[in-house]
Amino acid sequence: MRAKLRLLGILLTCAAWLTACGGGSEQQAGTSKTTAVAGLKKVPRNRTLILDCVDSGTCAGQMKDYDSFNPYIPGRTARTGYQFLYEPLYFYNAYKETDNIIPWIAESHQFNDDYTEVAVKIRPGVEWSDGMPWTAHDFVFTINMLKDNAPVLLFSTDMETWVAEAVAVDSLTARIKLTGPNPRFIFTYFTHNFDNGVPIVPKHIWEGKNPEEFANFDMSKGWPVVSGPYKMVLSVPEQRIWDLREGWWAAKIGFHALPKVERLIFLPFVEEAKRVQIMVSNNLDSCVDLRPPNIRTVVESNPNITTWTGRELPLGYLDWWPISLGFNNQEEPFKNSYIRWAMNHVIDREQIVEVGWQGSGRSTVLPLPDFPSIRRYTDQIQDLLEKYPVHLYDLERSAQIMRDHGWEKNGSGMWEKDGQTVRMAINIFGGFQDIGPVIVEQLKRGGFDASFRMLSDVYDQMSQGEARAFLNGHGGSVRDPYFTLRLYHSRFVKPTGTPAEHFWRWSNPEFDAIVDQMGKTDPSDPELQKLFHQAMEIWLHDLPSVPLVQWYHRIPHNETYWKNWPTAQNPYINSAYWHRTFLLVLLGLEPAQI
Repeated sequence: MRAKLRLLGILLTCAAWLTACGGGSEQQAGTSKTTAVAGLKKVPRNRTLILDCVDSGTCAGQMKDYDSFNPYIPGRTARTGYQFLYEPLYFYNAYKETDNIIPWIAESHQFNDDYTEVAVKIRPGVEWSDGMPWTAHDFVFTINMLKDNAPVLLFSTDMETWVAEAVAVDSLTARIKLTGPNPRFIFTYFTHNFDNGVPIVPKHIWEGKNPEEFANFDMSKGWPVVSGPYKMVLSVPEQRIWDLREGWWAAKIGFHALPKVERLIFLPFVEEAKRVQIMVSNNLDSCVDLRPPNIRTVVESNPNITTWTGRELPLGYLDWWPISLGFNNQEEPFKNSYIRWAMNHVIDREQIVEVGWQGSGRSTVLPLPDFPSIRRYTDQIQDLLEKYPVHLYDLERSAQIMRDHGWEKNGSGMWEKDGQTVRMAINIFGGFQDIGPVIVEQLKRGGFDASFRMLSDVYDQMSQGEARAFLNGHGGSVRDPYFTLRLYHSRFVKPTGTPAEHFWRWSNPEFDAIVDQMGKTDPSDPELQKLFHQAMEIWLHDLPSVPLVQWYHRIPHNETYWKNWPTAQNPYINSAYWHRTFLLVLLGLEPAQI
């Protein structure tokens, strides 16, 4: 039965792209809402890019949101287009030392002296897909729409928090008054990097609509109206298809040539074993990142498949999600910093990488990704890492900490005090299933009664604080350390049983004050390094979480039909097609078959 299902999955996938790419009859959609034309034009396979959907919650087996394209409704829109079709003011490339800010729709912006106001200059000639000009009025409308609909819409609370007033001075100039100093406002919200970035929508389409209900989908009307170089031509539960549109503004004004990809096909999410089969058979050009054993299988099974690091370890690129062992720091025994430090010293990070990830990764002792722009800060705290030796794997050191605080080993080799052991069920996501067992065994070896569990509601468990211990990464800093350190601010601390936006539940007023000052300090100001050093002195002393490993996206790149994927040698951007920078990948790909 399993073999039949696997075969059926492959056949369905092949049928999807053969039909859409012209290998079969033209596909009829059934209603004008689904497609604006009676059938699709034929596009050859060597001009078609085939990807799978990322979100198992909204498109496992089929795309449940095929008839909606509202990027602001939480949980409603699968990442099958909006991340590369609503273009930003800027892009940011975390993998480059210099020239990492890429102006796009904005030509420039200028803050006032105290960073409470910013003026943005829009590039002339930008257009929406219906031919209407892209103006400062669209930018301002988006900000105010979100602000007026807080906290319901995605990004709305941020706009409500930070924007005092947003006005269009003229069609190419916007002025935003902030509620307080924020030198990172444009970078945080309107510079696309990784999963970061607020989609900007056309005022003439969205004005007068209820943004909480507006589907933004009617292909007979040309909706969604976007700014990027593709138009939706088919959206059904089985697939979503985008075709190149010749009238993209960037090509018209000479800003950028049209992409070589003429058609994009997104297929529903499938489980990893099936994804591997489809990739190896050249019916996918890229896919969601794979577990270490599976990325090895893919690379070894097909000579045309490569990765960020070619065919060599780590077979992936550094993401912005360093993984830590986290705790509900409000609850016993984890509220005690000595417990966290004792656990830290029984963790063998190199073994986690070698055994759990088969060498496909890298350990870390800091909660920050090791990007070039971050490194100039972390290089300045080597003295703190000597003072607070997070890196030490030392069972005796851990044992001494526990004995100093009145703990003794019981007959089972577990630390015990007042009849209680340090019991911990570590909550993990499925993506951590390879390293979870290794960490558990290390903790047990050190005398901590650990286990792990994968629950369907693991996110809710962590948010509520019911997960006393957990493995979690976090999207934090990509340019300077403020974004990561703010995640540990006590404003995010909620009582156990109350949902929290960030899960660490650690509070230190002195740390808060320093981080608040960091938020008001421009990243180019040398003062930021001093503040970072002060904040990390407190953070390392308390160790509110135990950093373990950097997170790597092991994404296969199939070069049968497309080449010039981003690589470590050519890091023009990362290759995740669910990130808001994927347009740059589409613009960089070249046909492998002429």
